[in-house]
Amino acid sequence: QYKDFKWSVIETEHFRVYFYEGERAAALDAARMAERAYERLSTILRHEIEEKVPLILYASHTDFQSSNITADLLPEGTGGLTEYLKRRVTLPFTGGYGDLDHVLTHELVHAFQIDVLYSKGRGLSNPFGTYAPPTWFMEGMAEYLSVTHVDNLTQMWLRDAALQGYLIPLDILSQVYDIRNYRFGQSIFAYIGTRFGDDRIGELLRRTARTRSVEKSFQDVLGITLEKFGKD
Repeated sequence: QYKDFKWSVIETEHFRVYFYEGERAAALDAARMAERAYERLSTILRHEIEEKVPLILYASHTDFQSSNITADLLPEGTGGLTEYLKRRVTLPFTGGYGDLDHVLTHELVHAFQIDVLYSKGRGLSNPFGTYAPPTWFMEGMAEYLSVTHVDNLTQMWLRDAALQGYLIPLDILSQVYDIRNYRFGQSIFAYIGTRFGDDRIGELLRRTARTRSVEKSFQDVLGITLEKFGKD
């Protein structure tokens, strides 16, 4: 079921926030959340996005699933998306501001990642057909920087994986494309933050943009091979 939405725009320092009738109050709150998240992420990652980020907000998950920003069908489990070519961040309101802040910050991390990895200055304005870091690197970084710790759900996954034997090495994790990339990836970046400092995460991202190799970036930034890091 598709509806016709009459869109309006809120302009902030770093965002163009798109919303439709009935959303204005929540959209203003989301705009404030986005600016707060941008300030924190730009500080940690030491990067500024030059152009304003388009932020498209839907009033419900049902409305969100009718979006044509992506040609893919959006399943119920998708909480938001960041579209690569036009750098658009899209997500629905689901009723809880805690969840909204988490998903919004997670997607903004992707906006920063895309800008660093595929900026026009590097001749990589089209990410398709170019280097892409492992999913655990991209999603793990986004989960950790949006939650800032290893939450209870991830701790449950880690305990179960350790007991049941599916806590897989990083070279194998790089070849899987399921929720383990989010859960194990979050714990990987929490470990980096605890052992080396959160500022190293931004260094890893920028180095990966230059080397196009996560393995080399770990060696250059953390002074440790990816294999040794995984074992640690």
